[in-house]
Amino acid sequence: MCRIALSLAVLGAVSLIGCSGGGSVLNAAGANTPTSVIVTTAGSTNIARVLPGASIPLSATAVRGDGVLSNNRFTWTATLVTSGSYIYNTTGQTRPCAQVMQTIGATTSPFGEDFSVYVTIDPTNESNILFAPPTIIPAPTGSSVATNFPYCVVVTATAVGSSAAGSITVAVVNPQNPEQ
Repeated sequence: MCRIALSLAVLGAVSLIGCSGGGSVLNAAGANTPTSVIVTTAGSTNIARVLPGASIPLSATAVRGDGVLSNNRFTWTATLVTSGSYIYNTTGQTRPCAQVMQTIGATTSPFGEDFSVYVTIDPTNESNILFAPPTIIPAPTGSSVATNFPYCVVVTATAVGSSAAGSITVAVVNPQNPEQ
């Protein structure tokens, strides 16, 4: 009986030591925190290309090391970029993004804009979205915007409760030449 009591006392002490500092010998919470996020398109090609006014489904996957996590909560943003490149074929070749230009008075400059309003998050699974760029980019008051194709939007997913993020560059292509 004394040995059982002593064994229980030792196990209790070991458990308390394991719990000190906010941790637990049974707690694996850190193992569920992603270190990176991978954003992909639906389908086998992973070529992110869309027509203005259409939509493209995108998905995020939380990753820790070589393992995929079940975390499916993400904050999504989309930004019209003024430079960069996009993947245009299955071999991974890239092409440069065209610039959308804004003119205010006599001054013309590249136009960058928050496009997060064009992101629709799947209400049943926050790791899936539809990105649907506008048919016409609205110009800010007092300016005009000239759309050059293909322009690019960087769509980013950030894991909730973590700084881990991933992004994909989506090419918005000319309806007259969708294979740009």
